[in-house]
Amino acid sequence: MTGLTLTLLGPPTLAFADGHPLVHAPGAKEVGLLAFLAVEGRPHTREELAGLLWGESPEAEARASLRQAIKHLRDRVGELLVPNRARVELAQPVDCDVQRFRHAIHADPRRAAAFDIPSFFTGFSVRHAPRFDEWVAETRRALLREYEQLLGDLARRALAHGRWRDAIEIGDRWLCCDPLSDEAARLTIEARYLSGDRGAALTRFREYGETLRREAGCEPSRPLLALIHRMTSDSSITTTRATITDEWPVNAPTFDSSLFGREAEWATLSRSWKGVHRGTGAVVLIEGDPGMGKSRLAGDFLRWVVADGGVVLRGRSGDARAGFPFASAVEVLRDILVAPGLAGAAPEWLAEAGRLLPELRQRFPALPAPATDETDGSRLAEGVAQVLLSLSAESPIGVLLDNLQWFDADSCHLVRYLIRRLDSAPMLWVLTVTPGELERDAPSARLLRVLRADPRVQVLNLAPLVQPQVTALIEEMSPASESGLARRLGERVHDATSGNPFYVLEFLKTLFSQGLLTTEASTGAWRSSPALDQEGFELPISQNIQDVVAERVERLPERLRDALFTLAVSETGCRASVLSHVHGISRLYAASLGDALTDRRLVLEEDGVYRCAHRIIAQGVRDRITEGRRRELHRALAEAMELATPPQDSLAAAARIARHADLGGDSARAYRQALVASEEARRRHAYEESLAWLDLAAASAQPGAEIDTVNRLTATLLEVTREIDSASAEPVTDARGSSQVM
Repeated sequence: MTGLTLTLLGPPTLAFADGHPLVHAPGAKEVGLLAFLAVEGRPHTREELAGLLWGESPEAEARASLRQAIKHLRDRVGELLVPNRARVELAQPVDCDVQRFRHAIHADPRRAAAFDIPSFFTGFSVRHAPRFDEWVAETRRALLREYEQLLGDLARRALAHGRWRDAIEIGDRWLCCDPLSDEAARLTIEARYLSGDRGAALTRFREYGETLRREAGCEPSRPLLALIHRMTSDSSITTTRATITDEWPVNAPTFDSSLFGREAEWATLSRSWKGVHRGTGAVVLIEGDPGMGKSRLAGDFLRWVVADGGVVLRGRSGDARAGFPFASAVEVLRDILVAPGLAGAAPEWLAEAGRLLPELRQRFPALPAPATDETDGSRLAEGVAQVLLSLSAESPIGVLLDNLQWFDADSCHLVRYLIRRLDSAPMLWVLTVTPGELERDAPSARLLRVLRADPRVQVLNLAPLVQPQVTALIEEMSPASESGLARRLGERVHDATSGNPFYVLEFLKTLFSQGLLTTEASTGAWRSSPALDQEGFELPISQNIQDVVAERVERLPERLRDALFTLAVSETGCRASVLSHVHGISRLYAASLGDALTDRRLVLEEDGVYRCAHRIIAQGVRDRITEGRRRELHRALAEAMELATPPQDSLAAAARIARHADLGGDSARAYRQALVASEEARRRHAYEESLAWLDLAAASAQPGAEIDTVNRLTATLLEVTREIDSASAEPVTDARGSSQVM
């Protein structure tokens, strides 16, 4: 007998394992009998089974009906049922979706969550069998309890690891199963808030409140109301969805995603916050290149802090060169105006803090005058510390100092004092810094050295996403898409971006804006243009990426900007000796410029060669150079490379020199170096490449002897290639005497 599959989630069906239905479908009570034995998974007495399905009939009649049902089942499914005079059991377990669910709960919880448990035995009834109906109802309740516990565990786990979309989707299913569950409602509301969508969180809260009042006649719990109050008081969330324009399709996805590749960093932040709850201070320093998601990680986590009952103070610095004393510190202090516990600070300390934050005097008009008029004294710093201590006595505090590399000197001194002074207060300091934008002698650089030397400071270095993480991110944003699209797209985008999260999202947005990716309105599935799979197709760089690169370049001193322009035009990079020739500076000074650009993460140095750290940076820099300047840089590079290249490396360098000379309009040098490059390629038997260099030489040659030389070399090389082609096409005889063309 072929194996059978029993489906109980939905209207019960019995079919062969290959999907074919039984020739003669069993009746409702026969299906009920088989389902009961399969779900219970143990033998049952004839008396129990007869009472279960024929309890309203006399005992003798019920037993006769049971015998008849067993006979019909054995006729249809073979020896699956093993009856004897006292009891009935299954000869072997039946492939049943309910049992698969119960097994998957422990073996594969995510697969178990995919089972539609609420549909157990829907659309099916057994007449005149009230005890069977009771068993169905009781079994459904038990399965739902297991299912809800599973969904709760998975949703809480997703929330703890920053997988907001998973938490929202699983939490919604949990709430659908138990519409009055306060915990399920809180989780799905919190997940929406943590993902940055406060509007959706408040909408879900209103829906839950209406359901609660309608079904139970009560209001949401006080903890849930407290969460809503904290959410509505959080001013950090802004809508970031792109405005729909002619270039931006109406059905483009939101590109909201979970925190991929940041699980370890999230765990460190979580442990630090748990320590704060125990009454100790903590400092976490988040470092990374532009676009690595420092602000995203810190922002998401501080929303977690808000949801957990903490008070959050946020500060973000602009360029310190354009600021004023304590500008960065003031950004943080403004958040204390609405923080609970402020009134508990002593008036004299509020007065000291009021020097930095005049709004305090508007809230507390009776504050005394500060002790001194100096804004940089120790009393001012102690006043801020005392105010923060007052806040932390009410609730634990999370402080975000974003873009620490731009903090002014006064703010850096104040931050250093506060971290040291408040090390035993329940405060979590989260600082983000972009090392590539940090001047070596900046006040923030000194502060960072102090922090890194402190063993109590946790330092998180954000690395680029690896290719599987980029694929997983795309899979999350592109449900029900065509098979293999996420993998192919993940590989292409990772290759183009090197895993920089900001670049990844911007590339995807650009693909949608240019119609290379589209979505289906009904399912949200992504569909790709055939152009994306064409060999050699380069993904377009978005304007936002170009703007970010341009902003970084604009902040460079002129001497560094000029050196970066040269490296971007060189494409493959150049040594300090070449930079020195191009810019008329010493080799030592040229090397110092290269090192300064390396410190800013705009350039990489390998074996003495400086090159742009990423093709996106190189392209963004080149796009800022006028055509005339680019041509002159190509000419200067060709001349400098010819002068600086050692004789033993001249053959290998000829191709690059010829290309730069050609792009720079230096025909004489382009001709000369193209001939050398052609000869070097011919020696490697790279004949097509050799001919290509002869083509360039021909385009640069002067009439007369130079043209004659190129023509002669081309004819000779073509003759060589013809002879090679003829030789390869000659018939040869194999071991059996038959002729073949090789």
